[in-house]
Amino acid sequence: METMTMSRLVGMLLLLALGIAAGSVAHAAGCGTLHMLAQAHANDMARRESLDHAGFFRERGPRGAMAENVAVGCADEACARQMWMKSPPHRANMMRGGCQAVASAVSRSGRRYWAMEIGGGGSRGPMAYGGANGGYPDGALDETSR
Repeated sequence: METMTMSRLVGMLLLLALGIAAGSVAHAAGCGTLHMLAQAHANDMARRESLDHAGFFRERGPRGAMAENVAVGCADEACARQMWMKSPPHRANMMRGGCQAVASAVSRSGRRYWAMEIGGGGSRGPMAYGGANGGYPDGALDETSR
């Protein structure tokens, strides 16, 4: 049995608290569509083995996504959330409020792709953010509505 360090426990509790404060429960009222969009995008990235925002403005933005974070390489959601929280543009997306729907899919090569769709936290439509990969070896990208 693995022993959890105090700092890891505190970090996990902080991520949980931030997620609850930002309304990240994907199955809450109004989040169903965002969860479906996140899962479809994660599946698409895994199928193409490409970390990107393909279709954000055409498909997910018009259906309610105000911002999007994507990542690759994490084994679980806590890891993806930690990666996003360490990057100021991704953190800003997560702090927008509203619903956060997170989904993942595994590619043929075994890499796990993550998509987070954020909606309901602002009144303006989706627009691009020129974010970088945040310095992570596997990368993380975001699309935001400002």
